[in-house]
Amino acid sequence: MLTNNDRITVPQTVALLITTILGTGILSLPRNVANAAGSDGWLLVLSGGVFAFVSSLIVGALVKKFPQDTFIEYSQKVLGKILGYPLGIILILYFTILTALTVRVFSEVMNAFMLISTPRGFIIFTMLLLSVYLLRHGIEPIARIGEILLPILIVPVVAMYLTAIPRADFSELLPFLNTPVKTLALGTFQTVYSFFGFEVLLMVGPYIRSPGRVLWILLVAIGSITLIYFFVVIIVFASIGVEDSRILLWPSMSIIRTIMAPGGIFERLDALAMALWTIAVFTTINGMYYAGTLALTHLTKAKEFKFFVTIMLPWVYLISIIPENPLDTIRWMQVAGVVGIMIAVIIPAVILMVSIVRNKGGKTA
Repeated sequence: MLTNNDRITVPQTVALLITTILGTGILSLPRNVANAAGSDGWLLVLSGGVFAFVSSLIVGALVKKFPQDTFIEYSQKVLGKILGYPLGIILILYFTILTALTVRVFSEVMNAFMLISTPRGFIIFTMLLLSVYLLRHGIEPIARIGEILLPILIVPVVAMYLTAIPRADFSELLPFLNTPVKTLALGTFQTVYSFFGFEVLLMVGPYIRSPGRVLWILLVAIGSITLIYFFVVIIVFASIGVEDSRILLWPSMSIIRTIMAPGGIFERLDALAMALWTIAVFTTINGMYYAGTLALTHLTKAKEFKFFVTIMLPWVYLISIIPENPLDTIRWMQVAGVVGIMIAVIIPAVILMVSIVRNKGGKTA
């Protein structure tokens, strides 16, 4: 049975989703959309946000249809244990690998912009230890931390990028609508990877105090992320140009080195940017790591999840050090994005359709 301490409010759920989604994707998003559609890349952010929201409605429908069950339970109820059990294992692997790749990207950016001589393994392990400490206390503290850190993360980020506007050249956004529709459609499909993170609802659905408001939760969370992404891409394009955005590995972070705070209060904003980046990655890791641990707990029908939080730590670390270099890490992230389409959209859609046909489901919240 769930207690009140195991449940999170609607604002906490919104904060959990935003902080989980807003992770490593924002750093490479300008490069990805610039390569996909050139000066029309900012359009892909809007279309990607719409596509992500429509896709998330499938997960939201499952949360409403099975308000007392996680993906592990209702996948077996709808598809049977023969299909449901392997799908549970796939979900665990997905969240585990995504957690590992997220912390690996974090270490790569830290090595590139701040801690140049610090061993990558040390950066990864310390971040994972911090996450493990929080995760062992359960879903409510995780969501509360996300709720506290969200404004601390968003307000300074917006302020930093606003300081780049005076020297921005918005003609870089031209020509407008010069990209073929087919190219825009394909770019939208690729951009949606940066919006993944809402799939944690597959596991934390039963822990929401008001699951009936899940659609509103998704609208606010993904809508907010879309606006943030749109703002960052516009500023990056206008400040460093579309062509430079194509070739820089982390354009959203590279632009920070060129920004000077008004009045010369700070000579460089690198330290502040890396502190905010650390917060963003920490909250993303928390959401993914917890969802994977919770899935493993439910799949094994264990009564305590804290044991699995610790057990998964070495596996996440080992997976995170597999990529040989930053480019290899990016290729892994791209593969994870393709798999995410299956995990977050295709499989939930199949389960939802079968549950409707077979009239399976709990009491709708």
